[in-house]
Amino acid sequence: MSLIVANLSTAYKIKRRAKSRTDQRPKKYGISVIIPAYNEEKGIVRCVESVYQNDFSQKEVIVIDDGSTDDTAHLLEKLKKKYPSLITVHQKNSGKATALNKGIMEYATCPLVMVLDGDSFLDKSALKNMVRHFEDDIRLVAMATNVKISGAKNILEYAQLVEYQIGNKYKEAEPAFNLEYIVGGIGSTFRRKALLLVKGYDLDSVTEDISLSMKMIRAFGNKKAHISYAEDVYCYTPPAHNFKDLKKQRFRWKYGRFKALVKYKDLFFSTNFKKYSFVLTWWKLPKIIFFEEFMMLIDPFMLVFMGYLLVFYLDLKTLLGVVVTYFLVSIIARLSDQQYDLKKSIKIVLSAPLTIFLLYIINCADYYSLIKSIVKHKDILTNSNPSSKWDHIKR
Repeated sequence: MSLIVANLSTAYKIKRRAKSRTDQRPKKYGISVIIPAYNEEKGIVRCVESVYQNDFSQKEVIVIDDGSTDDTAHLLEKLKKKYPSLITVHQKNSGKATALNKGIMEYATCPLVMVLDGDSFLDKSALKNMVRHFEDDIRLVAMATNVKISGAKNILEYAQLVEYQIGNKYKEAEPAFNLEYIVGGIGSTFRRKALLLVKGYDLDSVTEDISLSMKMIRAFGNKKAHISYAEDVYCYTPPAHNFKDLKKQRFRWKYGRFKALVKYKDLFFSTNFKKYSFVLTWWKLPKIIFFEEFMMLIDPFMLVFMGYLLVFYLDLKTLLGVVVTYFLVSIIARLSDQQYDLKKSIKIVLSAPLTIFLLYIINCADYYSLIKSIVKHKDILTNSNPSSKWDHIKR
């Protein structure tokens, strides 16, 4: 199954790239890039610079400084001298969702809105490629990007790099089946009219991007309106540098996703087939709860069982089959990315046999997050802890 998905996504990517090489039409859409920032002194300059260095002129850049207490405000004033068109807004600390809504409702003027985290940055062709997707498909209301880990130095950071590469390979296949349901915060792009219609981001979620995605699906459905994934729009983000920060990050993601799924639970098993596709509401969304999370819950027991088979039955074929499958998926996922030079490609091939073990490092953090979310199930079910405050990990 993994190989089938990998091959489907590769075919989808080839089709997209062939189209991009022949599409030289002038762009009719402008794009507003909104950067919410709270204590982002380490990355804000690179973030803003990456937007201005994009080879696309029809853009406006808006930074909402949400009451930073470090040098963020000072750095923004320096950037404004270099880029007079830069819009900087300084407000009292109110949370990421509030900062985003301020940028969307009060300052953005372009038909498209991209949201970019202050510690992340864009590839030079990101804006041009993103705008082309919206021009090609008038049904698009939102689009996720190809997010990559930047600057991986230790084994934990490299494990996240591998996880993102393989995860993106699966995401490439989802648009073909209209299964995309999360538009991640880094580089996520929306039609501004759609954002205004749903009144922007929810203020009661620690994962405002997931909540907004679900809200847009509820409002517009996924048949006449589409949420998709742009494999040729590259964004870069730093990894969690230690296991403590990784656990903190993954708990926020899982806790927030559960809260969003509960809040928009009416999407599960919906019979409104004119608005929602059967595969999304009857398969994809239920699968998240009843398969992905349940299987993760029993994952440690499966490992013990596999160990038992190996020790008592010497079933090396099973282990070898799992390792080979992960190896092949890893090779396909990572070498299909044209950004890699020969030296890095060779490194990827040599490290591919370690893929399954690297992913289990991430699984440990995810398992911890799942157990902690179960412990906090009352907060999730009743939304008794509504919040959209910033929750940074160490930069």
